[in-house]
Amino acid sequence: MAPKHGLASFKSEEEQLAKRAKSSATPASRSATPADPGAKVPFEVKYPNMDDNKSRTEVEEELVAHAEWQVSPFEAKGALREGELNQHFTVVPHHEWETMKKYNNFIIQGEVYKNNQFVFVRGENTPKDKDTEGQPKDFWVARILQVRAKNAQHVYALIAWMYWPEELPAPGIKAKDMESRDSGKRTYHGGHELIASNYMEVLDVLSFAGKADVFHWLEEDDNLNHKLYWRQTFNRQTQALSKLREHCICGGYFNPEKTMFICDNTACKVWLHKECLIEDILTKTYSRLVEGDNGTPDTKTNGIARTNGKKTKGKSRYKGLFSARIKEEGDLAPKAVITDHRPGADPKTWEEAIKCPKCLTELQ
Repeated sequence: MAPKHGLASFKSEEEQLAKRAKSSATPASRSATPADPGAKVPFEVKYPNMDDNKSRTEVEEELVAHAEWQVSPFEAKGALREGELNQHFTVVPHHEWETMKKYNNFIIQGEVYKNNQFVFVRGENTPKDKDTEGQPKDFWVARILQVRAKNAQHVYALIAWMYWPEELPAPGIKAKDMESRDSGKRTYHGGHELIASNYMEVLDVLSFAGKADVFHWLEEDDNLNHKLYWRQTFNRQTQALSKLREHCICGGYFNPEKTMFICDNTACKVWLHKECLIEDILTKTYSRLVEGDNGTPDTKTNGIARTNGKKTKGKSRYKGLFSARIKEEGDLAPKAVITDHRPGADPKTWEEAIKCPKCLTELQ
């Protein structure tokens, strides 16, 4: 994935996705400072190959000789191995970078910034009058790793980028939970979710628009009180997302901004997607009313003509015949409201208790 690309002013999520998709082939850095939109940061991060068995050019040898080791501040719960985002890097031109003094903090307009803090970053297309409170997706988000300064007017920060889900590159192999073929965003990614990475860049600190409060969510509960959060990482070397905790009978993941139901059976406690519950309800309704209790296709039930007496598979079994929704009222147990669309059906609509598809315990 290339360095960050320019964000247009905030519009709908779909419009943002389309714009990012169009610009994703442009690898140019967007590290211009707001004070001088035409200026570019004079430093670039390289990732040298440290394999001593590999033959190197003189330039590559120079990069290796000046390489630093970066221990990533991000460790995802589902990381494939410990320290998988750690890496060697070299900032070029290395002499200018190495001769600058390191600092633990710096001040912008009276506000103190420190190493390891998250910050909002303005892109060249971010409106200058935008603040970070209203629409955070007007900005990029980064984590400060290191600060160096030539003088008070030239202060630079080495950062690790966070990515909005829409900015992720589409995987080489299509995933079933992809939202679009042009983006790496998954259906479980929330609107306030960020993905941590080991893509690094050097920025002029004047491009910072303010501090960002980003919470590391470990998926141990569904109580997210922070506006922004991260739980997953994107690895520069492998181009892979870290694993997440699997839920539901589908083996899918949890989008914290969508409803999931938890089985009350202490021996089960599975988290269930609403859409998976509805599919299970409709599949069982079809099996009971169309196939019969013994699962054998019939031609009539309660005077209502069945389909063609043949078994079908998948969602097409109940499509057009039955529909369902989940009714929730306060602290009462959720109910399935099922509608029979077959001609002459009686009753046409009814309510049923919802049972866990895994252990058959009624949801409370």
